[in-house]
Amino acid sequence: MVKNIVLCLLLPFWAMQGVAQIKWSKSTTPLTNKDWQNYSTTYQPPEDENTKPVLVTAIPYNGIYSHEDEYGLPFSMSPGNSLFGFVSRLSAKTQQLFTYDSSNVYFITPGIHPSNAALYEYRVLLNGEKVMVPWTTVKQFTDDKFQLNNFKKHLGFLGGFKTTWGNAIVVELRKTGSDLLVASSAVCWVETKPRLLQIYTPGDLEDLLSMLKTSYNPYSPEVPSGELLKWKTRYASNQLDPETGLPKKLVLQPGESSVIFYLRSGIFKRNAIEYQLLKNNKVEVNWQPNDNDNSFIRVKQLTYGDYQLFIRYSAQRHNVTQYSFEVKPAWYQTGLFKLVAGFLLVAFIAAIYLLYRLIQQQRRTRAEEAKKQQLALELKAIHTQLNPHFIFNSLSSIQGLINTNDIKAANQYLSEFGSLMRNTLTGADKNFTTLANDISTIDNYLKLEQLRFGFTYTICTDPGIDVRETDVPFLLLQPIVENAVKHGVAGMQERGAITVTFKRHDNNIIASVGDNGNGFPDKAAAGYGLKLTRDRITLLNQTMSDRSLHLTIEDNMPGTVVKINFINWLI
Repeated sequence: MVKNIVLCLLLPFWAMQGVAQIKWSKSTTPLTNKDWQNYSTTYQPPEDENTKPVLVTAIPYNGIYSHEDEYGLPFSMSPGNSLFGFVSRLSAKTQQLFTYDSSNVYFITPGIHPSNAALYEYRVLLNGEKVMVPWTTVKQFTDDKFQLNNFKKHLGFLGGFKTTWGNAIVVELRKTGSDLLVASSAVCWVETKPRLLQIYTPGDLEDLLSMLKTSYNPYSPEVPSGELLKWKTRYASNQLDPETGLPKKLVLQPGESSVIFYLRSGIFKRNAIEYQLLKNNKVEVNWQPNDNDNSFIRVKQLTYGDYQLFIRYSAQRHNVTQYSFEVKPAWYQTGLFKLVAGFLLVAFIAAIYLLYRLIQQQRRTRAEEAKKQQLALELKAIHTQLNPHFIFNSLSSIQGLINTNDIKAANQYLSEFGSLMRNTLTGADKNFTTLANDISTIDNYLKLEQLRFGFTYTICTDPGIDVRETDVPFLLLQPIVENAVKHGVAGMQERGAITVTFKRHDNNIIASVGDNGNGFPDKAAAGYGLKLTRDRITLLNQTMSDRSLHLTIEDNMPGTVVKINFINWLI
């Protein structure tokens, strides 16, 4: 603000070069249309009480009694300093005033009336140099409704004048034709912005109440001299503003949700002050008039974060005071706590999800186990049905040999049948056996049936198949081989031929049982042995996820070939 006043006082020296660029104006608003309750009227009493008239200057209040700029910053500076030559040329009778409003300042002349107006004249100067209104007589007067203090009515009215910031208007009053001034008034338009006098946190409530009871003066705000010392106990010296003694950045503790800012200016109308509040660089409270008709600005409902408070006079919206403060987060509002809490929450959700998946997996596992057990029981049931079927067919063969009186062949068959029965009964409780064991069982069976019917047979195995390490379902091919004997070569005697082959194709095994009989009869397709084989393949495919079985029947005419494709069996 000192800078502004210096600029105001320096302007006369620049007047000759730049005065034409300085804006000024005279109001044409009638005196009766003004709200004089909003104006401060001041004048300098004449040295001689008989000297009439006086020059009254009316400066707008705009809701402010006084500004902090007025304290210790007189308009007049040392007359010995050439920088302030403009001030030094003012007479002792010149009022030296400030205005902080951009609107007009009005001048009234009590003591000048229509009857004596010709005896006086006035002029208006810009920065004490440029004549804006030459010497002229007073031509406007107040009406009967206007009363100023105890002055006689029908006062002279010179009008309203204004200029730009940092410039001054001087009004001089004299007797007509005389060089002796009766009165003069100089008004400088000074830029200003609100300044903080004190800050009250929730813990300073007693200090605030004590100040209000003992020293609060709305016309000239101040705080007890020792009250600013509290900040020295709370902040390091480099954290305090050397001019105001206040913290450069106020820090509120968690839970302190309000703070009061006490301004230097004596404010009596809430519209005189406007403020805006930003939180974390986002508008929390947009520009609005103060909440109270005093010099206190209270911001409340604060949560943790960084704040910027912007304050301005409504008469000078371009000059803004900014003050930063911070509300510390509670321990549960810190970033670390949120990080840990977020991690724990994610971990908890993940645990719940994993528990849910585990329960679901256990349910599926139990369901699959139950299904496997059921399939195993069904397979076992089919398996137990295969053995009687096999035994019945074998006994039928023995009966046939006895009926033909081939006692020697019947005895040999019965001996071989006993050995075959031991093999089948040994594997009765198993679902799988090695391919070598399965081939041995087929070979033993075909040898027995060869004794009865006299056909020939061959069993061929691909060398790419390790028969001792490859497992196959127990007796899966046995019913197919039995069908080849019964429905294929049984009636052909020595002319009959059966071929059993195991070939490798990629990761698959293709097992085929072929005969040179009369083709595949319909009754064989509906036979009990083949039905059990189909049912068993279906159940096995349900129990295996990575491999499967596929059965096909080819009618070669003559002969039949039944194939079982062991898919992905050699992975």
